[in-house]
Amino acid sequence: MKIRSIAVLLVLLVATTAVWAQPAPSTMTISGVTYTKWLWGNQRFDGSLYNFTTVPGEGWGDNGQGTEIELLVAAKPNRYLEVSGRIHSRFSQNFWTNFGGFGGSDGSCGDGNGGGDCGEFDPRSNQYIKLRGMTVRVTPGWKYMDAVTFGSTDLGMFDAFTMGKIRYIDRDNLNALMAQGSLTPNLRYDVTRISLPRLWAGPNFTTGEYAADDGAYGLQLRWTGPVVDVTGIGQFVNDVEIDAGDIIVDDGRELTNRYKNNVIGIKADLHPAGAYAFRGAFYHSTSDPNLDITPAAFGVNGYSPVIADDVSDDAWKLNADITDPFGVGLSFNAELFNIGSEYTSILAARRESDVLLTEGHDGTWAFPGPSNAAYGTFGNNDITKIGYSGWQGNMQQVATINVDNEFTDFDEPAAETVIGWKGFTIVPRWQRDTLEIAGEFTHIDYNTNWQAWGDDTRAINNTRYPSAEIGGVGLGSYRSAYAPFQDKTTDIALVRAKTTVNVGKGVDIYGKVKWIQEEDKRLNEARFLPYAAGDCPGGGVACANNINFYAPGLSTANTGDGGLYSNPPVITGAGGAVGYQWAPFDDISDDDRDLDYKMIQLGAGYQLTDVIYGSLTFERYDADLQDGNSAFQAYRLHEMASGDHEKNKFIIALRYPIGGAEAGFNYEYTFGEFAPDYGTGFVPQVADQAAATRFHVPVGSLGFAGRYGGWNSLETREFEHQHLKAYFKVRF
Repeated sequence: MKIRSIAVLLVLLVATTAVWAQPAPSTMTISGVTYTKWLWGNQRFDGSLYNFTTVPGEGWGDNGQGTEIELLVAAKPNRYLEVSGRIHSRFSQNFWTNFGGFGGSDGSCGDGNGGGDCGEFDPRSNQYIKLRGMTVRVTPGWKYMDAVTFGSTDLGMFDAFTMGKIRYIDRDNLNALMAQGSLTPNLRYDVTRISLPRLWAGPNFTTGEYAADDGAYGLQLRWTGPVVDVTGIGQFVNDVEIDAGDIIVDDGRELTNRYKNNVIGIKADLHPAGAYAFRGAFYHSTSDPNLDITPAAFGVNGYSPVIADDVSDDAWKLNADITDPFGVGLSFNAELFNIGSEYTSILAARRESDVLLTEGHDGTWAFPGPSNAAYGTFGNNDITKIGYSGWQGNMQQVATINVDNEFTDFDEPAAETVIGWKGFTIVPRWQRDTLEIAGEFTHIDYNTNWQAWGDDTRAINNTRYPSAEIGGVGLGSYRSAYAPFQDKTTDIALVRAKTTVNVGKGVDIYGKVKWIQEEDKRLNEARFLPYAAGDCPGGGVACANNINFYAPGLSTANTGDGGLYSNPPVITGAGGAVGYQWAPFDDISDDDRDLDYKMIQLGAGYQLTDVIYGSLTFERYDADLQDGNSAFQAYRLHEMASGDHEKNKFIIALRYPIGGAEAGFNYEYTFGEFAPDYGTGFVPQVADQAAATRFHVPVGSLGFAGRYGGWNSLETREFEHQHLKAYFKVRF
């Protein structure tokens, strides 16, 4: 309370000083941007003008046309004051077909997928205008203080590991008090008090019911020298609630902590004259949720941006940049990194900030299932949101499990968490004239390699770790750092090249070959097997269900308390075969994961006219994946992905700047197939009409029904996915 009061007093004092100072001529400008977007795709969803979001009620879509407008106001009342603001229309379901926001409701828009037909009284489709940002900047001219800012900020002056830059659509949604200045010619500071975003900046993606006093406090000191730059960073997050035990209001009510998060960091940049430069960064975090009023534990698939416990951990990285040491155009970048499994900064960058040197994984595989679907094994859950094509390009790495890919389109980069990663990256680059060739080799080990969540005194379904869309299942899972069993390594290698061929105006040629080898033994100790050895003898004989305990009263068997694995029943399957409905989990290899992945890219770009630039890109993905057999069943939550995956992409892109306007076009055609391989030890079943209707598979096709009634097809699946995005942006 004292810190906040002092900050407010300081702002008022500076503002008063400036207002009473000698005024200069006042100026005011109004400008704006209008942005029109067209989306088309063969998934035929029209719930939003964004291809992807997981925000409840907002919807997603790949079809529709819409326009937004933002008005930018800037004023300078005198030489001490600057005022700026932004008024913006909402884009989520701002469809042209709304007829100005007056399209009525047919009762189907409650889930956000009503195609903007929710009517003029629903904020998702009524095309309202709202204040998105207001900032006042005071420059008092004091010796040690350059400026005081209050209002909107994007945190761009801070650090991706501590208080990261806010995503582009929310740049000015964050509000703060901030003072900046210099203590010496070489030592600058930034100090701030930030009002916590109540929508995501706390346990369970909320800051609770009482949000007015929730805040974060930050201090950054930057010393710059001729050879060495050093930055120190401190962050304190304080999320409070009204003390439920204080019911007397006569003397005011007390507060109790809901969540605390502290982060300190130091960065150094050594840049002597010559070919060599070095950088390093170290961070230490503590995270302390009040488990009386926040989630105290999670099941196997928990959702929260913080661990349900009082934890602390470190993150660090070291970089070396070597610029053409031999004078032949060959340079090197190298990085060592170690991100702790429990490192937590609730305000760390959630996307658009690539914290590691590696390319990481590819955005086209961002979800566990072969169709890029999460939870696709369950009936009538075939909506994949981003679709089979996924996102274009490689993933960006962020140091948080609070990854934010919301409100993105297929042509934007996606982010993935690096919590728990440790390893190294080496990137050589060679350039001669217009030819540039670069490579990468990255080896990743994991601080999250453990058995039974690293604590065999707790039940499998009683964990501190949120494992949203449970990592390491299938080809991708962008926001999950944790799994109950993991013994994993990842190797990434690539070579990419680009050049310009002297044909016509010059043809830009580019390409890449990328390999990923990823292994995860998962459960690798026999004591964690769910049932005793020999429990399922085969030959049509039912399993005995003799539970195996890894600790007193604790087992991975599903005994009705939410364990992972249950034994299969004996059934009569296709062709009258008698056997188990799925394979028994009786060997530590039953959940092994082994990914052998190759990607090839080839493209060309050309200046078609003086102002129009176009490119054509082809990408081919081949993934040979073993991801556990039918005993494992992808933790019973997702479509199994074991087998051979082939994916092909054609991408056409055009850019057309027209004075103060800009037009863009991106078309993507993706096709491929998945040939499943789920091992042996079970008898296939035939899909009847009920199964075909519920799971969207052909009648008579082969598959098997899992532990929770889900269906995994045994047939080769063929995919065809098309996306189109065009836009026209005008600045005025």
